[in-house]
Amino acid sequence: MSRWAAVIVLMVLGCAACSGEAPQTPAGPSSTGASPEGVTPVVQGARIMGNVSAGGPLGATAAPVAGTPLSPPVGFGSAGALLAGMTVQVVGTSISSPVGTGGGFSLEGVPTGAVHLRFVGSGVDASVALSPVQPGDVVSVLVIVAGAAAAVQSESRNAGGKVELEGRVESLTSADSSLVVAGWTVATNTQTIFRDGNNASKTFADLAIGQRVHVRGTLGADSVVADNILIQNTDVALPVNVNGIVDELTGSATSFEFLIGGRKIKGDATTVLYGDSGGSLPYSVLQDGLRVEVKGEMREGHVYAVRIHVNGAIAPEPPQDDSASVEGRLNSLDPPNPAPSSTPTLMIGSTTVKTTSNTVVQRRGDGQTMAALAVGQTVHAVGARMTDGSIVARLLQIKDDETGGAFTTEGPIGGLSGSCTTTLAFGVNGYAIVTTPATTFVPTTACADLKNGMKVEVKGVRQANNSVTATEITKK
Repeated sequence: MSRWAAVIVLMVLGCAACSGEAPQTPAGPSSTGASPEGVTPVVQGARIMGNVSAGGPLGATAAPVAGTPLSPPVGFGSAGALLAGMTVQVVGTSISSPVGTGGGFSLEGVPTGAVHLRFVGSGVDASVALSPVQPGDVVSVLVIVAGAAAAVQSESRNAGGKVELEGRVESLTSADSSLVVAGWTVATNTQTIFRDGNNASKTFADLAIGQRVHVRGTLGADSVVADNILIQNTDVALPVNVNGIVDELTGSATSFEFLIGGRKIKGDATTVLYGDSGGSLPYSVLQDGLRVEVKGEMREGHVYAVRIHVNGAIAPEPPQDDSASVEGRLNSLDPPNPAPSSTPTLMIGSTTVKTTSNTVVQRRGDGQTMAALAVGQTVHAVGARMTDGSIVARLLQIKDDETGGAFTTEGPIGGLSGSCTTTLAFGVNGYAIVTTPATTFVPTTACADLKNGMKVEVKGVRQANNSVTATEITKK
C-alpha cells in the first residue's frame, strides 16, 4: 500500500479530519488516567503528533530533511539513545505520552486553547508553547530539546482537510511552481496568494531557499495545494545546525558529502574542520561513524557545511575541573525568606551552598527567583567546590516540595477552567493549581483577565496529592 493510501485509510478509521505527520517511531497512546485534583478531565479535543530531537546546545541539533509529503521527517536517527525514558505531557492536564526510540509521540484529546508541552527525561526538563488548538485539529510538530530549553522547529495542522504548516523553504521547482516546506511538498497555482510580513503582495519568484514561510492550503493527492503563503522571514542566511553520526562519506577535501540520519551534508575546500581543542583538523580525520556537529547554510536539497566540529575522537581528554553537585532536603535558608534578587546561603542536607547574583534558579525547567526557595524542598545544586567543602552554586533546581509547605512558582497557565466567583483550576509547570475564595489576586482585577498561555506567579500550599492550593496569584 502506498504512503498516501495508508494516510487515506488512517483518515477514514481515525477521525473525520485526520492527517499530518505520524511519529517517526510510534509511541504508546496518550494517557488520560485519573485527572489530578483541580484539573478538568479531557474527553475529546485535538490530536498532537510529533517528533522530538535531543542534542547539545539548543539549535545545534538535527534538523528535518525534505522528503515525500506526510512521511515522517528524518534526521533524528542519532537521537534514539538520548530519548530513552523521555515523556511528553500537556501541561495542566493528565494527558501524556512516552517518546519512542526514534523520537515519536502522540497525544490525544488535547483541550481547546493554548497548548504547552513539557518534555521530561534523559537530562531534559523543558516546556514549549504551541499555537491554540480547536476540537478536531490534527497537529504535527518537530521539537528540539536541550536541558531546560525547547523550541518548535516546524508545526503543521490539518482540520477538515485544511492544512497549515510552517518552516523553512527547503527547495523550489520553477517548472511547476512547487516548493518543499518542512518536509512537505507544496503546490501553488494562479489562485495562490503570496504575501510578506507587511501584507505586501508577492509572487512565487519572491520565494528563496532558507526563507521561513507559513502555508495555508488543502490536502491534495500528492501535495499540499496552497491557498496562501506568508513569507515570514526573508533572511536566507539563517544558520542550519545538524548533529549526529557521519554516514556514507564520499568525495575529497575539495568536494565531499555525507549523511546524518538521512540529512545530506556537502562541503568543499573552504569548509573548516576542528576538534574539541578548537584547532583546525585535516579532511583526512572525517570518516563514517564519527559524531559531528555541522554549522551550515540551507542549499538546494542539502546543507552546505561551513564548519564541522568533530566531537571527542581527536582532542585529548579535558582536564578535570572543580564542578560539584548535591541534592537533598533544604534544611535552612539565610535569610529565611529571601528576596527575589538576594543571594541567600542554603543548607542542603549537611552541605553549605552559597549563591551569587549569577546563580540560576529553576523549577521544572522554568526560571524562578530566589523567593521560590523554601525550607523542606528537595533541591539539586550544581556549582564549584570550595576548599572548606561548601559549594558556590551556578544552578539551583527545585525538585519537590514538602507537603503542607510554602510553594512558589512562575510559568504559563494551561487548562484553565472554573469561575472567579467560586473556584479556578489550571496547570503551571505541570502542577495542578486550585484557588479558593480566600485566594488573593494581584492586581485585584487579575482574576477576570486570566487566560491560557498567560504567565503568572503562584504562591500557595503544597497538598498531599501534589496539587497546590493557591494563596496568591500575580499576573506577570
